[in-house]
Amino acid sequence: MNKKEDKKRRLEDKIGPIETVIAPNTKFKGKIKGEDNIRIAGRFEGDVKCDQLVRIEKGGKLSGSIVSTYVIIEGELKGNIDSAEHVEIRIDGRVIGNINTSQIAIAEGSFIQGEIRMPEKENKPYSFVEKRDSGKKKVENEEESSSEG
Repeated sequence: MNKKEDKKRRLEDKIGPIETVIAPNTKFKGKIKGEDNIRIAGRFEGDVKCDQLVRIEKGGKLSGSIVSTYVIIEGELKGNIDSAEHVEIRIDGRVIGNINTSQIAIAEGSFIQGEIRMPEKENKPYSFVEKRDSGKKKVENEEESSSEG
């Protein structure tokens, strides 16, 4: 696999199969520190430190900070994300706090209230949406043709 293909892989595909789960309808308060993935589908109040992926699923809520290599937000985070290599804020994901990361993907329909800091200038935020066809280019090309003739 070349570097170009590796960049296109989903975050879920880059991480190992072992994970700690806070299940839906579960409330937990404290601190979590681990080497493997952490998935929050319920409610967690406290800080999370992880060497792999921290994922807040739809319906999941975290009040506290995240220090992790990879972060996916589909639910709600009230706190900061720090030292992340790659962060994805997916559709309906909400972040109220600051984000410090090398790479970030922000989906349309997500919400961020805070500051995004990226240490390297060449890594810029990008947004993603489902592929759709817009007739805009056709109209622009037609206008260019009619003005040339």
